[in-house]
Amino acid sequence: MGFGEVYHASLSTDTVLAAVRNAHLRPRLAGARLVALRVPLLVGIGQGSVAVVELRRFVELVCWSVYFTDHPVEWRSFETDSAAGFSQDVRKPISYAAHRELSYYVEYARELMSREASGLGIRAVEGIKQASHELNAAVHAGHAVHTTTGTPPHEDVSDAALRRFSRVQRQVFSNCCLLLAAYRRPQFERLNAAARAHFDWLVGSTLRKKVRQGGFGLPPIPSYL
Repeated sequence: MGFGEVYHASLSTDTVLAAVRNAHLRPRLAGARLVALRVPLLVGIGQGSVAVVELRRFVELVCWSVYFTDHPVEWRSFETDSAAGFSQDVRKPISYAAHRELSYYVEYARELMSREASGLGIRAVEGIKQASHELNAAVHAGHAVHTTTGTPPHEDVSDAALRRFSRVQRQVFSNCCLLLAAYRRPQFERLNAAARAHFDWLVGSTLRKKVRQGGFGLPPIPSYL
């Protein structure tokens, strides 16, 4: 049951991302889709801690898409050297903004979603922030301090462990999909029945009903549509 939830969440997320993708997104959602589909493979071979790292990468990829799509100049700087570390030189504001920590892009998404009338955009960002705190703690090397040499290379794959992982995975995927849906409202409104069913399952019945009440999503901005 636990692994089934992990697998379902990844496939549903990939379906939603495929439906809301747009050629103008920078970066495109191909990287995020790859991560989503890789997660159950890692979990299935007992590499849950590596899957947690992938979840954090997923959050970063989605938040980058929101920020850099709105900032093409910064995107060109980032694309030129995407592996560069954080920029500390505020006298170079383009590279400074293009190479920041995850929290910078999350906070940008939060400010952007303040214009989203339903309040679900802000709710999605807050869910992402909460999940990010948990992911950041989980990927810290301190979690490996108590590992012994007798421990096999695979990790706990019990139903209880899988359910714990599934909870975090669902929080990450559902809130990121909700954020992208609010950001790409025209694409979201054109979801086919299958993609909409996957979205509804991801966000749950309460949020599904609130989305359908109307007023969800940012108003279209022609410059990035």
